[in-house]
Amino acid sequence: MLGKLIKNEFKANSHSIGMIYIVAAVAVALMAASYIADVTWISAIATIVLIAAGFIAVVVTFVSVISNFQKTLYGPQGYLSFTLPVSSGQLLAAKAITSFAWMLLSYLVAIGIFIGVYLYATAMVGEDVKMAIDMMMTMFDGIPSKGTIKLVLLLVALAVFIQIVVLIAQLYFAITLANTRALQKLGGFAAVIVFFAVFIVMQVISVLLSQYVPLSIVLTSEGLFYSTTSTMADPLGLSFGIAGMIFNVLCSAALFWGTAKLMNTKVNIK
Repeated sequence: MLGKLIKNEFKANSHSIGMIYIVAAVAVALMAASYIADVTWISAIATIVLIAAGFIAVVVTFVSVISNFQKTLYGPQGYLSFTLPVSSGQLLAAKAITSFAWMLLSYLVAIGIFIGVYLYATAMVGEDVKMAIDMMMTMFDGIPSKGTIKLVLLLVALAVFIQIVVLIAQLYFAITLANTRALQKLGGFAAVIVFFAVFIVMQVISVLLSQYVPLSIVLTSEGLFYSTTSTMADPLGLSFGIAGMIFNVLCSAALFWGTAKLMNTKVNIK
């Protein structure tokens, strides 16, 4: 049943989110055509549209995640959703999985667009694209090997994945708590207050744990190492605090658990 829920969620969101990717695809086609035909003004317009699409993709996805969760669980469609033969945990899991996938896609598309525009711009002004790529790769000059680069990229990807999960957990908890009888009279303002309160508290604690708890991964000229020294005290290289990351994972699990409990007992469906 969870699989069917996820499939339906993707279908429901594809109408609102998918359009921005169609716009981006059209802009890419225009850029390619203008490059082949050497039509500068079309190229300029397509580039602007594509850059805008990169930003808008992230914003539209973020707004869609919020509106879909509110509308389908606590809005006009709420009664229908809660009468389905599934648990609140399954409803929550389906929405969290699809939201994660859409948000990750929006980030990847935005990054791909900006890299593509950079390479396209260098080609248009006559610079060699290979040289442009080499310039982009200079950011990895201080990293000793390809294996280490892969580990760094994996670490960065893991951090991004965790941040997306944390954001979804915070949003869902805030929206759900705002739809309890005690806070519902405040409307959407309650969700905003709860979200920023949870967000700020978690950020502060996460930063403090990352800086002062002696658990970190250190990047040096010799490679990537696990360290039991805090990031504030480690002079060897670039440090990534692990404690803050672990804290965020645990807090996300707690927020999802709390959201599921509220969905079972406390929410007041409109």
